[in-house]
Amino acid sequence: MDYDFTKRERGFGKIVFALTLDRKKMTERIVIGETNETRRHLENGTGEIYYDCTRPLGQLLLNFEADKERQWNVNAMQLYESYSKVFPFESERWKMSATVSAFLHGKYKSGEPSAMFAAIRTWEEYLNCFNLNHGADILIQRLSALYRPFFLYADNRPWQGEATAALSKVLRDEEAAVELWYPVLKRSFECVVISVSFLPLIAYYLHRIEEWNFVFSECKVCGKYFLARSKHYELCSDECRKVQAVEAKREFDERAKGDKLEQYHETAYYYWYNRLRKLKRAKNPDADKIFVVSGAFKIFRKEAVKRKDMVKRGEMKITDFSVWLFKQQNEVDKLMGN
Repeated sequence: MDYDFTKRERGFGKIVFALTLDRKKMTERIVIGETNETRRHLENGTGEIYYDCTRPLGQLLLNFEADKERQWNVNAMQLYESYSKVFPFESERWKMSATVSAFLHGKYKSGEPSAMFAAIRTWEEYLNCFNLNHGADILIQRLSALYRPFFLYADNRPWQGEATAALSKVLRDEEAAVELWYPVLKRSFECVVISVSFLPLIAYYLHRIEEWNFVFSECKVCGKYFLARSKHYELCSDECRKVQAVEAKREFDERAKGDKLEQYHETAYYYWYNRLRKLKRAKNPDADKIFVVSGAFKIFRKEAVKRKDMVKRGEMKITDFSVWLFKQQNEVDKLMGN
């Protein structure tokens, strides 16, 4: 179900963000929707919701919306200012809020649940607060609580180290409330549910990770961070495991190819070397034959190195090199008179 960022009538249900963590399967499930619809959807799949996705554990923290430039706050101030444009023409209010509506729609379409939920809650609060006393001030207060983690931890994902330690210091009393929906019917895990601020949900998530002794690791293949059962896990997915396996095989083949190349070259070299040494150690050395074989050996060594380099560069097949070396052994045999 899509959310309408052009609607002008407030809804009656509260939009919530529900998170379920599965330690065994290493997954997180996130559902966004109105409270009662979300509960029904989790329990029997009948509720109409805006988002439902099961992803690898840790993805929410790793891909959490970041806003170093505070664009969310800029748009919130535009909504704040639009409240004063109702009189004499209400159309001015909607004209000012139209650009914010487009911004929120873009965030909603990003597919990242933290941004999607913030976009929906922003428009819901914009419609709800208008009818309250000091509605503009209340709107900014609520949206500031919603957006704070977007800026606070923009440079500290995956929420480790000092960022984690600082979480308790920045969490305000009015932001700390969460709901826990305990397992019922088909829902076998508890859900942590928030509507005001992401911070207590993040605190819950980090507590579970620490409790389970999981760690964030950087994948050796793709370089992305992922949540692992221990620091010994170095690859984030089956795809990266396949890439590593292919690379390992390639390196093995290269080493094997290099070993064979050196073996072939060394065998042929010493064949020539031993034949020449036999001539030199004969009882009656034949100086003319030694001179001819020595010259041919020098030419062979130079050509062999050249062709070996061609094999290394992929300009010649190792089988062709091997055949050439064998033929050169026959040549030295001819020169020896065998």
